Amino acid sequence: MKNAYAILLCASLMSTAAFSAEVPLKVVASFSILGDLVKEVGGESVDVTTIVGPNADAHVFEPTPQTGKLLVQADMLFINGLDFETWLPRLVEASNYRGVVVTASRGINPRTLTQDGKPMQDPHAWLSVPHARLYVKNIEEALCAKAPLKCKVFQERSKAYGARLHTLDQWIHTRFKAIPDAARVVITAHDAFSYFAKTYNVRVLAPQGINTQAEASAWDVAALIDQIRALKVKTLFVENMASPKLIAQIAQETGARMGDTLYSDALSEKDACCDTYVKLMEHNVDLLTKAMAEAGKTPPPQS
Repeated sequence: MKNAYAILLCASLMSTAAFSAEVPLKVVASFSILGDLVKEVGGESVDVTTIVGPNADAHVFEPTPQTGKLLVQADMLFINGLDFETWLPRLVEASNYRGVVVTASRGINPRTLTQDGKPMQDPHAWLSVPHARLYVKNIEEALCAKAPLKCKVFQERSKAYGARLHTLDQWIHTRFKAIPDAARVVITAHDAFSYFAKTYNVRVLAPQGINTQAEASAWDVAALIDQIRALKVKTLFVENMASPKLIAQIAQETGARMGDTLYSDALSEKDACCDTYVKLMEHNVDLLTKAMAEAGKTPPPQS
């Protein structure tokens, strides 16, 4: 009788393990770009919901009661960290979330600066592909810790995606090498591209700081206009989640043209140009290198 009970218990445990291995983890990601990275690593083993969706600005996001419901059944919450999700503590407290919180930017040496008299970390580390690869490794390790039976799958997917990102990184370096140093200047709506600039040796200027909530002062705008004229920048870029009004005003003052939309803090809608991280980076680099080539009076580099 005891043997029969032991066999039944063992079978039950095996059945439970098999079931838990097949049921996707319920994962919430704080914003759309991070959600895409989690999907790439997790595949069908994760069911990912994003708090701040496509074309939305996480800097000014305000949680609602409906937002809190996203966390009620979640197994894991992935965040960027680096002062990005300033609304997160309120959301976690309101939803009574007690699950795992994973900071995807763990291990990155952040750029720090002062904004409105307060020290802040620049959160936009994902726009440097080597940093994005670190995000992917952190995601892999967190998923493995939560679902060890699926760890091999996560590791294989992480390795394959990491190889894609390495190829992307090399491609970006090649594209910018064709641009004269003096022409490697980018004007964007807010200061989101500093990690990108450091990695790929470009200069980025913006009227707004790292947070889109910050107001650009008249002095800052005037100084930027002078720089644009001095550097003979011909193209200014808006971002998909930021207001184009200030950039349009600066374009009118300088005679520069308004370029197409860059994607910095959010993906595009599904099936549009930039609905994955890789597509976003390719799109941005295409726009930037072509504008820089025009400014430097060099032939646009081939894709």
